Amino acid sequence: MMFQIFNDDWLQSLDTIEEIMWFLVFYLIFLLIIAIFLKIALGFFSKARHTNFGQVFITSFLITIAFALIFLFMGGWLALVIAIILMWLIISFRHNIGFLAAIIVTILAFLIYILVAIVIGLIIGTTLIVLPF
Repeated sequence: MMFQIFNDDWLQSLDTIEEIMWFLVFYLIFLLIIAIFLKIALGFFSKARHTNFGQVFITSFLITIAFALIFLFMGGWLALVIAIILMWLIISFRHNIGFLAAIIVTILAFLIYILVAIVIGLIIGTTLIVLPF
């Protein structure tokens, strides 16, 4: 009865221990990538607190947990809007920057990620990221 409220599409892919371990490895890599670019973006704000890598890693962990919980129970655009606003609030409160600065940090982190992906793609001669424009 309780499992009827969950979005079970992604739960069906975690059948074995090996699949769970691969999921956790990719999750850790994803967290590291988020933390690296979030730390770089937070470095542009001189008044930001807790900018060492451990604190930023905890922030990225909290962001991914918030996204997972929201998308576990909801779906669609409303869930995405709620998750993004919650992400900005987490960044704002954890690093003592304003809400607008949290939005700018998120945009900067995303733009730096795209720039790095394009440069690495040019270096190795492949397309790592496909932009919609």
